[in-house]
Amino acid sequence: MKKIVNSVYNIYSSKLPESFDGSRIVMLSDLHDNVYGISLERLYDMVDAQKPEFVIVAGDLLTRKHSNGSDEVVALLGHLAEKYPVFFANGNHETKVNIYREKYGDRYDRLMADLINAGVKVINNTHTDYKKNGETVHIYGLEIEKEYFLVRHRPPMPQGHISELVGDALQGYRFLIAHNPMFFDNYAAWGADLTFSGHVHGGIIRLPYLGGVLNPDYRLFPKYDGGEYRIGDSVMLLGRGLGTHTINLRINNPPELVTAVLHRGTEE
Repeated sequence: MKKIVNSVYNIYSSKLPESFDGSRIVMLSDLHDNVYGISLERLYDMVDAQKPEFVIVAGDLLTRKHSNGSDEVVALLGHLAEKYPVFFANGNHETKVNIYREKYGDRYDRLMADLINAGVKVINNTHTDYKKNGETVHIYGLEIEKEYFLVRHRPPMPQGHISELVGDALQGYRFLIAHNPMFFDNYAAWGADLTFSGHVHGGIIRLPYLGGVLNPDYRLFPKYDGGEYRIGDSVMLLGRGLGTHTINLRINNPPELVTAVLHRGTEE
């Protein structure tokens, strides 16, 4: 089985409610029906070892062209949901399976029903309030249109489009699940304090000093390939993902679990 790494990031914000100081948030992304064959038992143990406040799943549980479903992945999330709140928002593979129903039938509906039955909170283009000791943070799930994933002729995202999809950002600390990291500037402008993204698979091949080699839209050395990024006070954690699909290959790029450790205040 492939080795899974856990990348831990310390996130500081004076906006964070005091009750969440020291909380750990775990993110999974790009499991893709686990066609890459990681140990889901090992992944569960790694998540559980973090004792997270909640778990974020940043899209692409399934693989659009894979026909075997996502039963094992959903079972993993259900197992986690027995102990921790689990929040999911779609990636581009779920979006396309939903759109192209003449090809994929009711696969999307079955996945959503299975997730909900497993105790996973699905928040596509909506939000939920998460409370602890009387204090609240907001968790948004963003699903953008398929044209924003185009390989060629991908349009720019107009100002205000995030608000059209999920509403204006509420006052307080805001988490955003947004599968595609390429629009981080839009997420920051909307008001995301901490964005969780995936999609890029770490660039598939990673080179020392250069980072990820290839974007999903086949552009070399993408600006966003994995790690922590900042625009002003807004932070994006981009997971390198846990699987693959079309190019079933990862070189110098092990499957990755992401843990955010939250701190109230500013970094010294």
